[in-house]
Amino acid sequence: MSQAQQLTQTGHEQLHRGQASAALQTWEAAYQTYYRLNDSEGMAGSLINQSLALQASGSYLEACRTLIQALKLEDWICENPQLQQLSLDKSQKHLNALLEKEPLMKSQVIGLQNLGDVLRLIGKPEASYFVLQKALLMAGSLRLTSSKLNAQLLLSLGHTERTLYTQAKNIYQLIDEPGAKQEALITAQSKAQSALELYQKVGVEQSGIALQAQLNQVSLLLELEKLLPAEINVNLEAEIQSLQDLIKQLLTTPQQFETLPVIQSIYARLNLAITLIQIDQNIKLRRLIFSQEENPLSTALLLAKNALFSAQEIDNLRAESYSLGTFGDIYLYLGKIPEATHYFERAMGLAQSVQAWDIAYQWQWKLGRLYQLSEKLGKASDAYEAAISSLDQVRGNILSVNPELQFAFKEKVEPVYYEYMELLSSQNRANLEQVTEVHEKLRIAELENFLQCGKVPIFSGKQNQNSQDLPPVIHLIKLGNKVEIILKQSPKNFYSYTVELKVINEDLNNLLKLSQSHYFIETEEVDFLVYSQNLYKWLFAPIKKYLPESGNLIFILDSYFYNLPITMLHDGQKYLNESYSISIASSSRFWQRQSSLSKHSRVLLGGISDVSPSFKAPLVPKNLKPLPEVKTEIENIKRNTASATELLDPEFTSHNFRKKVENGSFQVIHLSTHAQFSSDPEQNFFLTWDKPFNVKEFKFLLKNQYSPIDLLVLSACQTAKGDRRSALGIAGMAAQAGAQSTIATLWLVDADSTAQLMKEFYIGLKNGMFKTEALRQAQLKLMSNPKYFHPYFWSGFVLVGNWL
Repeated sequence: MSQAQQLTQTGHEQLHRGQASAALQTWEAAYQTYYRLNDSEGMAGSLINQSLALQASGSYLEACRTLIQALKLEDWICENPQLQQLSLDKSQKHLNALLEKEPLMKSQVIGLQNLGDVLRLIGKPEASYFVLQKALLMAGSLRLTSSKLNAQLLLSLGHTERTLYTQAKNIYQLIDEPGAKQEALITAQSKAQSALELYQKVGVEQSGIALQAQLNQVSLLLELEKLLPAEINVNLEAEIQSLQDLIKQLLTTPQQFETLPVIQSIYARLNLAITLIQIDQNIKLRRLIFSQEENPLSTALLLAKNALFSAQEIDNLRAESYSLGTFGDIYLYLGKIPEATHYFERAMGLAQSVQAWDIAYQWQWKLGRLYQLSEKLGKASDAYEAAISSLDQVRGNILSVNPELQFAFKEKVEPVYYEYMELLSSQNRANLEQVTEVHEKLRIAELENFLQCGKVPIFSGKQNQNSQDLPPVIHLIKLGNKVEIILKQSPKNFYSYTVELKVINEDLNNLLKLSQSHYFIETEEVDFLVYSQNLYKWLFAPIKKYLPESGNLIFILDSYFYNLPITMLHDGQKYLNESYSISIASSSRFWQRQSSLSKHSRVLLGGISDVSPSFKAPLVPKNLKPLPEVKTEIENIKRNTASATELLDPEFTSHNFRKKVENGSFQVIHLSTHAQFSSDPEQNFFLTWDKPFNVKEFKFLLKNQYSPIDLLVLSACQTAKGDRRSALGIAGMAAQAGAQSTIATLWLVDADSTAQLMKEFYIGLKNGMFKTEALRQAQLKLMSNPKYFHPYFWSGFVLVGNWL
């Protein structure tokens, strides 16, 4: 055996023992040996092997780049997950070209299979699906359909379909817009069924791969039965016999685990142990699958012990932590709290020792719950704080790359924050400062999950943190069946008030429904003031005595309140914006930076005043009408700004807009064009003349580190009807653009009144007003006109971000 072959084999042995770093070094040496021999196929194979080691160590992007080098593709395939469709289109062209090359080689298929796995792991399941389909086609051309490689391809494709199911399920759970919700449900049904069918296709002759397929088939069936039994249309009754057979087969043939590499066999045993825990908790399934004498938890305990022994034998601390955590789960379900606590603490210690924050947070979260059950509230608080700190450690990596968390935010991330806030707020002397900090971290994590973009940039505000001139900050937080209203009057002065959700829920729902309806403009004030006044009474009046009579207010809203038009709150005499300038933020740190606006600011104006080709795009609402006052609005703005560049109608193409932004330094971008915001990021866009621009693409247009956007204005936008969280899209647009402040509307406002409001707004800016005050004065100007006094004309405008 040659030196290069020996190194290749040694690397596989190291990886099978869980020694990813050692395997990587060995395969790097193999690559150098093949390089000296000028063996291109050996070099490509070594790169593919290196990607396996990088995947095992969690370096997914680096693994992707290594595979791209091996396959001689372009490295942008691994980058910019936000531009998934663009990457997918380019990938199709290049992979089609690769498929047409002669001769096809087995190493190419192996490389594509690994590339498909990595693309899934970096949050690009659609691209993963396409790559794996191409690899299967190539395997067929090479007559490998009965091979181990073909079975691995089927397993990988099953995993990708399952990720696409999880992604669709997450969208279904997070969004409220009826059309998008139904579409996500249909997609989830289809992808779940496809994943099950692919797992079933893996041939039993490939025992190790078949074992993994069976474990995934079982866990997916259990997940479907547990999470969405009424909605996900998979015939579980028909699958019960299959589930029973699979469980029996897995339990009666333990030798199957020995066919896997050591590290894979550890996780396979733990996966089966977790499956048995889930079955034991489901009385119906337990009775169908196990006899009365059989004890699933005893079997789970034995599997966890074997996994722990193997993990200790190969000295893999991450796998050992998972094993100990599984022990904790088993003892927890057995009702043995001290034992469960003991194992979770050990698991947490090991995870922290290897900086495995993505699993450390899980044990810390569970410890928080257990300490709370044992009334050890101090330790519970410490555990929850540690869990959130661990999530912070991987913020921008796990939340944007690991699809298990990225596409299960509602189940695996969000509850940690809410449980901690409930614990903090329930104590006799609630730590209100800590509650608000956790709330802001949740809002940022939600933004990052929404955008799938890694860390959202937060503007530094150190220079202002001790200033007594900072505006009061009001948090509205829904915690279970209550709402916490917390006022941060100054850096150290907090006041809070709690109201039962049932007290405000009907008024809130009625106001949201009315304000988004087409007949809102025809509704008499007397018919909606009761909602506005009741909400003022419960959400604002209790803290009013701690506030000045006028000035700036910052609201940080829980997702439950995202679409609430704050300015419509009414004290019985006047609306809230008649006393206060109001802005919305995801974090108090977003608005602590001094504005760069001045009378010399450069403004880019874009607008569409006529029907354009983009009106016919698939996601665009039907029957959109042109915006006839766009030209007037633009002319008014030009008269009140020192330097303005205009793109109107056919000139406002996506290409021209991109070029202007890339080549110019604009402090203000004002877009007078149809736009829509939704809690589904795919349905957030504004229209250029030729096509819609998705919120994900927006980031790359406005990314200008030398001259950040100070103000982004979208004057003809609306939130998706029926979607309670659609205003999340406004915050998402602001974050993607890197804009300090964004002005948008919650509903599509009258064109004439909008032109008037924007004119007054820019006059205010020209006169040196802060942005929030300029917006308030513009709203008051409209309100002073009997024609525009109705809140329909002015209350939909919101400022998100920096108020200065």
